[in-house]
Amino acid sequence: MDAAKLVEGYRSVLKRIYSCEAYYERVKLYLSRTQPKAGERTSRQQWLTRGNARAFVTSIVRQGVFGQQRWSYWKFLAAAATRYRRCFGAAMTLAVMGYHFQVMTRRMSEALDAAVLTTEIDEVPTSETSRR
Repeated sequence: MDAAKLVEGYRSVLKRIYSCEAYYERVKLYLSRTQPKAGERTSRQQWLTRGNARAFVTSIVRQGVFGQQRWSYWKFLAAAATRYRRCFGAAMTLAVMGYHFQVMTRRMSEALDAAVLTTEIDEVPTSETSRR
């Protein structure tokens, strides 16, 4: 397999697994399997801290207001608040992580596009080399 085909396949896999819908479905599956049962004892650690509240508001603004996939985010937030409320903090942490993965995947894809474009430009014969 040539390098270009391998890179394109890798990019395709990343885009698929970190698409909002696919990522949120995997997170909901994980939460359904790990959520504490009703009456089951959980840690008494305080999860609503100033830092967590700030992160939650930032998540709402970046993903729910300005994000390209805001509809998926709001559906996930509603599911987390209703079906997975015993592990809501973990759900929001995973939503933020997913946003990070999506941003990094997009940046990597753009960098790959730029690298391919640069390579193609370097391979185009210049007027000096075409005269030889």
